[in-house]
Amino acid sequence: MTEALRSDFECLIEEQSIIGQSPQGKEFADFDRWIREFSEYQEVVSQWKRETLNFLDREAVRRICQRCISESDLKGAFMIVMIWGYSGDARGPVRTRQIIEQANFLKSLEVTYEFLSKNQIQEAYESLIVNGPKFLSTSFGSKILYFFSTSNADIQPLIFDRRILLILDNLGLAVGKSPVLTSKQYMDYLRMASELAKNYSISIDQVEENLFILSGLNSGNYSWKRKVSFESFNAEQRDKLAALLAKKFASYATNSNILQNGNGGGQYGGYVVTGEIGSVEYELHASTSNGVNLIKPEFVRFDWDSVLFRGIAQSIRDLAATN
Repeated sequence: MTEALRSDFECLIEEQSIIGQSPQGKEFADFDRWIREFSEYQEVVSQWKRETLNFLDREAVRRICQRCISESDLKGAFMIVMIWGYSGDARGPVRTRQIIEQANFLKSLEVTYEFLSKNQIQEAYESLIVNGPKFLSTSFGSKILYFFSTSNADIQPLIFDRRILLILDNLGLAVGKSPVLTSKQYMDYLRMASELAKNYSISIDQVEENLFILSGLNSGNYSWKRKVSFESFNAEQRDKLAALLAKKFASYATNSNILQNGNGGGQYGGYVVTGEIGSVEYELHASTSNGVNLIKPEFVRFDWDSVLFRGIAQSIRDLAATN
């Protein structure tokens, strides 16, 4: 399972590199619920609502968070991260109020931001999560570190929550047995992510995003995955996606062969894969203009948008009936 999942992780990284967008989409923020709990912030939260039309993704959260910090509003920066983190969870406003009302809340944020400005991540983690306000553990505390930081260093703050914990364990890369990490375990996680970033030639935050999405794909939770349109991609992107799907499918087959259109490979642009899986003969057409067609052992047609939302690796598992 570990090797197969690592192969899926590498496929996801390549897929997202071709798509060229964050794999994590927008979530409904439900700002009105937060206005009811934080009436003193009605004006600024209403501004966020108008600015985002009630939907938040990482780019919007970072933009608003950094704007609040530039205006010396650390509480506002904290709140926008919590709103995004809790998404539509009705418990969010009350739990955030419990944290904000603690005596050491604002001082912890100030000290944390000061450490982050020097990229002293371990000290920032200890200040906010180990010694900071109650009810703020690794899951949400690491979100604060991630969005408060502007570092471009090889090692920089990343989000660590239960989904990251589970997928790292499944990949054989666990840094702890609990979603609550010590500062040392958190730094171990960042160093490992930095090494993965170098190995796959991607940024360190792309490592965490892809791990997060892979965890959802692996468990069937697609609530955070960005939907994309195959028609919106240029010819080069379509060809690369079709080639990746063909290569992934061929990896499950024996006596496999991949033909490109123009070289005996089908009616439309793209790739044709033939081979055997479990003594059953398969033929797959990955078109660059007409979806994905399984010709043998029985004809089934899929649209590219569904394949990409499911994920290429997961779609191939379904088509090949493998676990």
